[in-house]
Amino acid sequence: MVCPKCQRDIPDSAPYCAYCGVRFAHPAATDPPSSPPRTSGLAVASLILGILGGLVVTALLGLLFGIIALVQIGGSRGRLRGQGIAIAGTVISGLALLCIPILAAMVFPVFSRARSSAHKATCLSNVKNISLALQMYMADNDDRLIAAANWCGDLEDYVRNYDVFLCPVADDLDCAYALNSDLSGADLASFADPMSTVAIFESDVGWNASGLPQDILAPEPRHLEGDNYGYLDGHVQWVPRGADPGSAPSRRSVPPY
Repeated sequence: MVCPKCQRDIPDSAPYCAYCGVRFAHPAATDPPSSPPRTSGLAVASLILGILGGLVVTALLGLLFGIIALVQIGGSRGRLRGQGIAIAGTVISGLALLCIPILAAMVFPVFSRARSSAHKATCLSNVKNISLALQMYMADNDDRLIAAANWCGDLEDYVRNYDVFLCPVADDLDCAYALNSDLSGADLASFADPMSTVAIFESDVGWNASGLPQDILAPEPRHLEGDNYGYLDGHVQWVPRGADPGSAPSRRSVPPY
């Protein structure tokens, strides 16, 4: 640079002129302008995952990201912001984790009952198919009922498939149903009230099981504290355990299949 007094060339960084002694005032060095603080991405992610906290995984991740974000923001010396977002995400995720077991406890019985109802309907359909097979057998044999000794085998030609002998709750049995032994080889006309006469009922005895319901009915009710029955007239119904299947008052409220 040039000295303003003596007009001599001197170095730019010289504090004074070596020729005339004039001192120079250099501008103070300034720090480059700092960038504005940015919002923590983990804080935002924590809030989003907390809002979507219906799943255990998202709630756990939301809680974890929120805690990490709070630690990072606290140690960033102002370079990161979003502490409020991180706190909100952490709290919402934590609440979601607390609510999940409560919701599960409320929803599980509903699904369990729906599953039991589906099993009951499948079993009742099986009993209906066996009852229809009995009707077809009687039609081919002058209204004479099937013999108890081999009733399962004799009905195989009249049922859609072997699966009708299997109850979804007792699928370890080769046949989950029994024939009322009082019907064995009898004439249909000998029964005054076929609508109240039990023909097929649930049992754990197995293939070709026959007997009376009070003797060989399944020890424990398989379907919502009750049992499925097929009647001599061909209709079927579910009867609560302990009620008389021959005179159950709910029978007429169940539409025939």
